[in-house]
Amino acid sequence: MNPALEIGKTFGGGRYVVERVLGIGGFGITYYVRHVELGVHYAVKEFFISGKCVRESDRSTVLLQNIDQSKYAKLKKRFADEARTLVVMNNPHVVKVIDIFEENNTSYIVMEYVPGITLQQKVDNEGKMSVSDAINCMGQLAEAVSYIHGQHILHRDIKPDNVMITPDNRIVLVDFGSAREFVHDEVQHQTAILTHGYAPIEQYASNGKKGNYTDIYALGGVFYFALTGEKPMDATSRTIEQMKCPKDLNPEIPDSVNKTIMKAMEMKAEDRYQAVQDFMSDLLGEEQVSGQGTMSSKDNGGGKKKLTIVIGVIALIVAVAILVLFLPKKEKTVVEDVQETEVPEVVEAAHFYYHLSSGEEYVYEGEMDSLNVPNGYGKAVFADRIYVGNFKDGEMNGLGELTFGSGKVIRGTFVENMVVDSCIVLSGVYEFRGTLMSDLEFGNGTNYNTETGDVYEYVDGGITKINGEKIK
Repeated sequence: MNPALEIGKTFGGGRYVVERVLGIGGFGITYYVRHVELGVHYAVKEFFISGKCVRESDRSTVLLQNIDQSKYAKLKKRFADEARTLVVMNNPHVVKVIDIFEENNTSYIVMEYVPGITLQQKVDNEGKMSVSDAINCMGQLAEAVSYIHGQHILHRDIKPDNVMITPDNRIVLVDFGSAREFVHDEVQHQTAILTHGYAPIEQYASNGKKGNYTDIYALGGVFYFALTGEKPMDATSRTIEQMKCPKDLNPEIPDSVNKTIMKAMEMKAEDRYQAVQDFMSDLLGEEQVSGQGTMSSKDNGGGKKKLTIVIGVIALIVAVAILVLFLPKKEKTVVEDVQETEVPEVVEAAHFYYHLSSGEEYVYEGEMDSLNVPNGYGKAVFADRIYVGNFKDGEMNGLGELTFGSGKVIRGTFVENMVVDSCIVLSGVYEFRGTLMSDLEFGNGTNYNTETGDVYEYVDGGITKINGEKIK
């Protein structure tokens, strides 16, 4: 059943009427609404947990399932914190909050409606952007991120789906549901919320150091996508595999731009840019910006509205100057999220922390049951390895593949997180087929050297070369 309010439904004390649904995510439903008296359109986000909330027979009131009231109240408060985060924002490139209220046993955030399409949709529909258009886009996006960092706020979910492009080419950063206050480069406990490809490695840890460089990695990822049309490789996968640089995918990208993106996306936080203005200064300082490159779209009269690179640069410089000279020195505080083990915080693509029965933690993405427990096919990212395969009740059960940071790969059948029966182990030039011992050392089977062609037989801990030479 569609969980959204029906078209034509009024709420907010009758002030707003639903005209269409803009999107449905793991923690909310967004509507395009009209203010009944003013005739103005807004975007309204409703707190609604997928799999935990249902509608009563009146198709309005939210009822709970598989979650207790106190936990629901805590999560609803976090939702309201998004509005409180945004209400103090005053920047043309950051979505504005108009109102917040409670009704139907849930909460609603009323925001400005930003017309247009997302950067994701633009690239999907039109293909990769030109270098000048991408720089225009990044100039405005960087201004937004620099501004929120000046307020001691991390967005934590900068991605093409959260970057709106209006008909007059204004860039607006939206969806602050993951945003949190932070103290730069200090350890804080924050629930892991992320989008693969745009989240740096430190964001996979709930208590790791985070700072400006965390969002800067995502900025680099968005720039990468805009210029190549391809999503960057997951940070976890980059621990065992090298990511292609954007110039490999689009030869038209200048070397200086390629270098800037790769520095923004360095795996080690200390190797990245530490401030957004450094990222943009490095990019624009090395580029020969003539002001002739534009990003345009047709207006209602058929003409073209153009935004030059010069305007973007001036806006960025002015914004940085205002931040440095006039922003009040806000006292830095650390906001510690309450850990939610029974109801993990699930992002749009269903990535969240889970634990094996042994207590070992992993980030999961894949099929889940109604209680948000891994059941079916999925991917688990541990501190030192990645498992892709079947799960049962949160444990690795069934056919799967385990890849270690060293590059070693085990393919086989897993029962309660242990590989059983015959399996295949790939390690460097060797390919082992057989059974493993409890410590994952080779038990009984054969090991083939793909370079030399030598074959070794393992029997109860002893090793014999197939030509008869005893090894151990």
